[in-house]
Amino acid sequence: MERLTPSGWVAEGLYFLPRRLACFAIVVIISGIAGADFSFPYVGMGPFYLLLICGAAWSLGGTASFIIAIVVAVLTTMPAVSQEAELSSGILAVKLCMRLVCFGTVAIVISSFRRSFQRERYRARRDTMTGALNHQVFYCRAGKRIEAAGRSNATLLLVMLDLDDFKAINSTHGHGAGDAVLRTFADSLSAIVRREDLVGRLGGDEFGLLLHVPSIAEGQGFALSIHSRLSSLLTQGQYPLTCSMGALLIPPMVSRNLAELMHAADLAMYRAKHAGKNSVQIARADQAMPDHASFGSRAPSRHRMV
Repeated sequence: MERLTPSGWVAEGLYFLPRRLACFAIVVIISGIAGADFSFPYVGMGPFYLLLICGAAWSLGGTASFIIAIVVAVLTTMPAVSQEAELSSGILAVKLCMRLVCFGTVAIVISSFRRSFQRERYRARRDTMTGALNHQVFYCRAGKRIEAAGRSNATLLLVMLDLDDFKAINSTHGHGAGDAVLRTFADSLSAIVRREDLVGRLGGDEFGLLLHVPSIAEGQGFALSIHSRLSSLLTQGQYPLTCSMGALLIPPMVSRNLAELMHAADLAMYRAKHAGKNSVQIARADQAMPDHASFGSRAPSRHRMV
């Protein structure tokens, strides 16, 4: 959608308008147009009704816009009943049906455009293979979340994950097997975290997470739990693997530079790799020397994972 044009601004504003506010606005506008239509029946308010249906279909979607189309068809037929009493019921029924077809068709067309826009918008923000957020959207949303958390004094957990020896899967079993592993891993991540948490594929077999946590202590436990559950799922798959994880706890009163925080989490992940893989390294963002503040937990065996 082109945001630089007035039509782009209007379309974007309607699309992101809260549903309750959109419904209230539609009721008010319908009342105003209907009042003008009854007061000045020969002026013709059809174009205004059409604009209203277009806006309703784009803002609310199919079902709501169809209901509004029916209401508008009835409202536009009622002046004919009061002003042209000599018209037979059959003619009025034909008028009503014609308006239903006209307004309903507009609602269908605009709703179809809205569904296409939703699909393209979803695809533009997602990694095509795994369905996780792509790296650009992840960085953008993570930056906004981190800034918002700073204003609300919230604690965050930033996680970087990398599959151990992933290239061996591609070399031994082919790229199809590697793609299946990536999809399974992304699905497992989405199942473990909450719906509002961010899950992104940063490139290759590297993924990122950003989560709100109640406190530093609980964030530490949550990081260990994520790694444990992921390791368990990976070892039970068709192509058993392990993963290395770097976790960065971000207290409320700490620098909110996204690039620095991502770099710190990335360093923690590489420390996990060098620690022997299948491990997690956790650091605090408010420590001047993360290497001294971090601590690791390596899974000693597959059977010890929960």
